[in-house]
This record gives sequence, C-alpha cells and structure tokens, in this order.
Amino acid sequence: MEYYFLGTVERVIFENASNYFKIVLLNIDETDSDFEDVDIIVTGTMADIIEGQDYTFWGNLTRHPKYGEQLQVSRYEKARPSASGLINYFSSPQFSGIGKKTAKKIVDLYGDNAIDQILEDPNQLKKIKGLSALTREKFLAKLKLNYGTEQILARLATYGLNHRVSLTIFDYYKEEALDVIKENPYQLVEDIKGIGFTVADQLAEQLGISSDSPQRFRAALIHSLTKLSWDRGDTYVEARDLLEQSLSLLEESRSLEIDPSLVAQELSQLIADGKVQHSDTKIFENSLFHAEAGIQKNLRRILDNSLEQVLDQHRLNEEIEKTEKQLGITYDQEQKTAICQALSQKVFILTGGPGTGKTTIIKGIIDIYSRIHQIDTKKKDLPIILAAPTGRAARRMNELTGLPSATIHRHLGLTSDDSDYQALDDYLDGDLIIVDEFSMVDTWLAHQLLAAIASHSQVIIVGDSDQLPSVGPGQVLADLLAIADIPQARLEKIFRQSDQSTIVTLASQMREGQLPHDFTEKKPDRSYFEAQAQHIPQMVEKIVQAALNSGLAPQDIQILAPMYRGLAGITNLNKLLQDLLNPLRDQLEFNVNDQAFRKGDKVLHLVNDAELNVFNGDIGYITDLIPAKYTESKQDEILLDFDGIETSYPRKDWHKITLAYAMSIHKSQGSEFPVIILPLTSQSGRMLQRNLIYTAITRAKSKLVLLGEWTAFDYAVKQEGTQRKTYLKERFLPELIPTESKTYPQDVDKPVGNDPISGENSTPSLETRDNYRLTEDNWSRIDPMIGLTKADIEAFFNKS
Repeated sequence: MEYYFLGTVERVIFENASNYFKIVLLNIDETDSDFEDVDIIVTGTMADIIEGQDYTFWGNLTRHPKYGEQLQVSRYEKARPSASGLINYFSSPQFSGIGKKTAKKIVDLYGDNAIDQILEDPNQLKKIKGLSALTREKFLAKLKLNYGTEQILARLATYGLNHRVSLTIFDYYKEEALDVIKENPYQLVEDIKGIGFTVADQLAEQLGISSDSPQRFRAALIHSLTKLSWDRGDTYVEARDLLEQSLSLLEESRSLEIDPSLVAQELSQLIADGKVQHSDTKIFENSLFHAEAGIQKNLRRILDNSLEQVLDQHRLNEEIEKTEKQLGITYDQEQKTAICQALSQKVFILTGGPGTGKTTIIKGIIDIYSRIHQIDTKKKDLPIILAAPTGRAARRMNELTGLPSATIHRHLGLTSDDSDYQALDDYLDGDLIIVDEFSMVDTWLAHQLLAAIASHSQVIIVGDSDQLPSVGPGQVLADLLAIADIPQARLEKIFRQSDQSTIVTLASQMREGQLPHDFTEKKPDRSYFEAQAQHIPQMVEKIVQAALNSGLAPQDIQILAPMYRGLAGITNLNKLLQDLLNPLRDQLEFNVNDQAFRKGDKVLHLVNDAELNVFNGDIGYITDLIPAKYTESKQDEILLDFDGIETSYPRKDWHKITLAYAMSIHKSQGSEFPVIILPLTSQSGRMLQRNLIYTAITRAKSKLVLLGEWTAFDYAVKQEGTQRKTYLKERFLPELIPTESKTYPQDVDKPVGNDPISGENSTPSLETRDNYRLTEDNWSRIDPMIGLTKADIEAFFNKS
C-alpha cells in the first residue's frame, strides 16, 4: 500500500551518482501511515535532494533486516510553501535583485501556486515593473534549478516511465526533456544509450503517434541495427536481416501488422539523411562505418611513409647474432625471418599461439632496434612505445621487456570506454610502437589507436588470432592478417614446453579442432574430472582445497567459466570461493547488489580509469573497509590495491568492481595464472566454441584442471564459431588485395553441428566411458570424486 511522508530532509546518507540511487533521513511532519517514529529512512531513485528542504515522498513501507522499517520511494516532490513563504523565498539571497515588494508582485500575479505557474508561463513576469530582463532570466534559471527537476520528473512519471528511466532522460536533455518527448519521443533511441525502442514506443503511443509513423520506423531500424551489431560483433548488418528484425520489433511492440515496404522506404531515407551508412546491401551504424574507414586510411598513411633506415640482410644477421649472445638465446630460422621482417617494414603483424616465441622475438626486436638507433633503454622518454589493451597485459609486457608499458587507453588519453571519444592527433609520437594482445582490440579502439600514431612511426602488431575476438564489434586482427600486402609472420613451432608440459600441445591440438586421445588422462601439468553441472561447485571446492594444502597461494588459483548464471556459473562460484578462501568470521562486510565485499577479497575492475591508472580486467585486493561515519564522503568506502596502485571507492563507485575468484574467459584475456580451473558443461550452449576453450586453457602457466562433460569439450573444439561480418578487408581494395574473398555465414546459414546436450555422434567409442559418467539416476548416490583420494589431488599440485 502506498503512503506519503511530508517532512524535512535531515541528511543524504548515501548516493550513487551513476544511477541516482539515494538513501536519505527524513524528519517527519505529516504522514497517512501508522508509522510512529519521528524520523524515517527513505530509499530509491531520486534526483537532486537538498538537505534542510521540505519534501513529500510517496512509496511503500518495507522492513530491512538490519535497519528496520523504511520507505521505498515511488515518487516525490519538493513541498510548496504558502503565499507568505513564497514571498520570503523569492526575496531570499538565492534570487539576487528581488526584494520583498517585487516578490509580493510575483505572488500576487501568479497566485499561491506561483512556482508551477511561473515555470508553465514565464512570459507573465514581463508584466512586473522594475524586473529587468537580466534579473528575470537569473530568477527563472534559479527557479528551474530548484524546482524544474521535480516538475519534469513528475510529468515524465505521468507517461508511465519508472523513476530511473525518467532520470536518465532528464540527465541528457535537462529542462528540454519534455519538449523533446512531445516533438519526437523516438529521438531518445538515437540520443541516449540504454533507452531502447520499447520505451520510446510506449511514450509515442500515449502521445498519439500512429503505428505507421516514419519516426517510429526510423527508431526501430536504428535500435535494431545497434543491437544486432553488438550482439553479433558485426560491423554491418545485411539489409534483409535488419528489415526482418525491425518488422518483428514493430509488430511485437503494438501487435499490429506493418507494411514491409514502408519500413524499407524509411531505411532508404535514413541512408539519404546520413543517419546510417551502406555499401550495397550492407547497412552500417555510423561510428562503425567511419571507424573501419579510419583504420584503412591511417594504415595506408603509415605504410605510405618509407622507413628512414633499412638494413641489408647481412647487417640484420649480424645484429641477430649479437642479440643471441647478449640475451643468451638461440633463434630458429622462422624466428630470425620474423625479426628481419619486423625491422624492415613500416607495419608488421606477428601472430602465433602460446610457446611459439612471440615475446622472445619482441625482446630481440627491441634490443636490435635500440642498438641500431643508439637508444639507451634505461633513460626516460624513450622513442619506443609498448601498449596493450588491458592493464595486466601491459604490465606483463613491462615485466618481460623491462621497458615502460601502458594500456592503449592510457597512451591515448582515453578516460572512458565510449566509442565516440576522439583521441589527440599524433598523440603517440614514437619511432617504434609495439602493440600486444591485438585480438582484444575492437574496431573503435583500433581506429582511435591508428589515428593517433604519427606517420613516421614504425608499428608492430602482436597477437594470437585463434583467441576470442574483441568484446566490441569487429575482428580487426583476423581481418588485417587476411590482407596479403600487410607484412606478417605466423609462428608455428612450439618452444616453451618441457618434457613434463602438455598444456601448450593441448592448446595446439584444440586449435586444430580435435581433442587428443589422452584428453581425460592425468598428466604432470593437467588433469580432467568428469562431472555434470550440479556437481561442479562441490568438485571445485575440493580441488581448490587440495591445491592450498599442496602449498599453492590462493592468488595463484583462477577459475574461468563461460557463463555467469547457474550452479557452475561465475556468480555462484565466486560466492563459494569467497567463503572458502576468505570466510566472514567476525570481520566487517559490505553488501551491494547481492554481492558481499570483505577485507582481503580478490576483485576485478570492470571499467577503464586512466586517471587512476586502473583498467578493465585489472585484478586487485580489498585492503580495508571503512564505515561511513569515519569517511569524508559520509559513505562506506572500500580501500583497494591493484598491483601497487592504491585507491578508495565510496559506495557510489562499487559498480566498478566485482569479485574475481571466478571470472569470465573474456575478462581473462591478456593475463596468465599459475593454476587455471576450467569447468565446462553443455549448459553453456551456444558459447561452446573453439576459440573460447583455446583462450581459457592458454591462460594457464603451469597447471590446468579441466572438469565437466567430455561431450561439452568435444563439441566446443569442433565449433569454429560464427565468423563476424566485417568490411575492413574490402576497404583495402584495390590498393591491397585480400588473400581470400570468401564470405562468412552466420549460424543460421550453416549446420550447427552435434547437439552438446544429447552428444549424438560425439561420444567416444570407448565403452568404459559410461562407467564413470554421472547421470540423473546416480548423481545423488555417487561421490563425484569417486576413485580419487585427497592425496591424489594434492600429488597433482605438488608436481613441478
């Protein structure tokens, strides 16, 4: 049941600037509930709340297990003063140039409901003598600041929008929000990220906009184009797919049949207006179209500027020999060829799997380049720039080369993840620029990077094209490798492997689409346990405990999983590992969004923050929890340490971190861990793809534990995955000719393969396999660790 509470806000206890959630303490003057205390905690989504001001809040009473009865607000407004109160308010120091007499004239003109009337019809103020135009403008601006927000939010609420959506709209348009919605509610789809077609269409229907309005078709097309590009990772959508998706969206939203020709006609108009781009039947979202074009343009700009100094083959061979002696290594012919090419080309791509020597080659390139150009690598302001897409990958480059390295975002001065942010021209003014883990770089970031590189620079791109593509649209590394005229080398021979190491070999076999015959056999550095999803948590707990008993440190153990939901998902495994590795006992704990944070917790940073030098994918630890009463922000704060970078996050910033005992395989890219535990079952469905599994197992430095269903692993390595639709290769024609011109079909255009759930045609022929598989009939009766003792597991971790 909804109640109202009128009173004075004593204190704003907490606020989250990212979503407007607030907790306030209200001193009660009046209420229609039977609440008896003089104060009440009010929680919910609210705009600017001013301490000491009177407000009326409406909402439902709820009971917090720790803090007691509270009001969950559904709407609110600032209390309106009486006529005498209005005169005092208008003549207060808040409104310069208005005295008591002028204030009384304003109230007499507009009446007791003066504030609403003024905001509705400000032109009436011109009738008041002595009120100059400048004073009138300042008065209106201040009044809108104080009361306009609540008025706009109240109007938005009448359209059926929830408070959070209303605040998002107001935050973008400010005082023009209502005018924009009345004129064209579908403008929200084009302007505001997170506001989709359904919300805009609900507004439009209330405003009487017909179902066949061109504005409605435009919004559906733009929404569908953006969503399809993000969901599939494509940089364009075929016109037929876009029209089908848009028609489906339009008809589902209002349950009315739409003439397809009208939607197609509006698509043509969007193209004519420059709101979307096209090439034949390929339709591009604007920023992706221009980003791909920018990649081609800037690569061509760099390639067209010749190297100032090119060494002959004899000199290069001599320099390689010097480097081999100095670094104490021996390069094979494949690696020597790669070094020579890299030093002789303006742009060079080096690709290869784990253990093929990419890092060794980079060290050799830097050593030779420094010697040729007489560079003292111990000095500051080096003309050699090392970059990577994640903080951990950048730090690993620094550890392996001994030279400064930073994220691409930090080099470019990017402080956010927005695709439309423009970096500074020629910001990366280095002579030699080496970018590692390039498979993670999406179309937007690749464009920003290349646009910021000076024309005279020599660029070396390094990455493993068999890993997962970028989270954002595009497959830039794979596309560039398909262009024959861009110098490149693929390393095939595996070097980083001892007789006791099998992880790199396993990765190589999986890359070829097959599980080895000894996949389930115990090896010195890897092990496999068969289990269904419901047994994964129990097995993970036992395996981790055995690893700890063998002397491994908790920070050396990392669980990777494809999904967040489910018993074997990241969310559940994080809770399990937190209780195992960092139990609560008597310590303090902060809770937010069904997640608990404790001192000592391992956490993952989720956004890029160049100012703090902490980036998406960085792993850190909570060093302390500080209650609000001890902090300047008057909010609970978490102290964090990210590889020596210490920072403090008030509660409003906690959305930037999450527990990291278990993490997604995507988030693990660019990192390596001593021990990887990888659970995989058929519940992961469409995510079971070769590059996902390949990426996961190549994160393991010394130990790999695989558990789950053999059929799921087998299915995954046989699925190449959906090749993304991109137009980057075609943009190099006719200047650079692609090595192949085949088109890549989507999942709907090709056989999906064997069903991972039924496992048809994928079960191994060994009859004994059914003897150890857990089924619905026996899972509750059979120990998932059957046949294995605690000593067996600990022996695996104790082996070097």
